[in-house]
Amino acid sequence: MRIIKEPVPGILVVDQELVALRLDSTDPVRLVYLSYALVTRGPEHQILPSVLLDDWGMEIGRLDLYRWIEENGQMFPRAEVFGTDPFGVKTQYFLRDLELSAKYPLYAFAERNAASASAARVNVILIPDDLTDEPQRITRPSDIKPPLRKADVEWWRVGLRQDTLDFLRPSS
Repeated sequence: MRIIKEPVPGILVVDQELVALRLDSTDPVRLVYLSYALVTRGPEHQILPSVLLDDWGMEIGRLDLYRWIEENGQMFPRAEVFGTDPFGVKTQYFLRDLELSAKYPLYAFAERNAASASAARVNVILIPDDLTDEPQRITRPSDIKPPLRKADVEWWRVGLRQDTLDFLRPSS
């Protein structure tokens, strides 16, 4: 069962334990594949969804799954989500076990068919801007569509040549 992944133009910037997604709408050939985890109530376990089965056994897949949960999740607590955890272990949860209002932990893959266990947890999204000299933390841009809109990340505007994540480290 393949987890749901959204192709997004951009690159991953990795600096030790920090991982950022640098969006790049000017180069649609360079893609990063994003997966949005759902989080359980209480222990906050995560599932990278593959498919949802509603109360009648109807399958909901692809990115439609997130919209369906947003619109119907409270009414159908017995619907089941199947997928894997971020380490690649198959798992499933009823919607009643999930924190439906939680932001989605964001995971990225370099390839569409990459295994779940190869996911990189993304904490920051960088938006390149030719008018920006210094990195600036910003609120999420209004043109960002779901499910990325609900990702649990920080948003930063950076210069076109910004290729390190030093600005994210606390200064000593």
